[in-house]
Amino acid sequence: MQPAAGGWGIAAGLSGFIAVVMGAVGAHAVADAHTAALVDTASLYELIHAGVLLWLSRIRGNYAMAARWMFLIGTVLFCGTLYLKALMGWDAVVRLAPFGGVSFMLGWLLIALQSSMSRGGTDG
Repeated sequence: MQPAAGGWGIAAGLSGFIAVVMGAVGAHAVADAHTAALVDTASLYELIHAGVLLWLSRIRGNYAMAARWMFLIGTVLFCGTLYLKALMGWDAVVRLAPFGGVSFMLGWLLIALQSSMSRGGTDG
């Protein structure tokens, strides 16, 4: 069962909120440049995908639904693991980050598929 669009909007809003908070943490509370860069990368990716997730919350279709899940999984696995490494020093967790990156990539491909299905596969 698919959550209502409002649920996805809430997820997008919370993700955007976390991205902004973590961006501030990376800019103001992290002394090490490498660690700050990890937080900056994670917050940038999370913020971008939160915005797209918000847009996707209004799109109907199986590919759009799958793209929402891929973006949510990507946020947890990519951004979440970078945050954990940066703030908790948990080095082993970043082994999951590539799976999050692949989830983001698949999400974008699913958006392309949904768009092609919505247009009926025609140009114009």
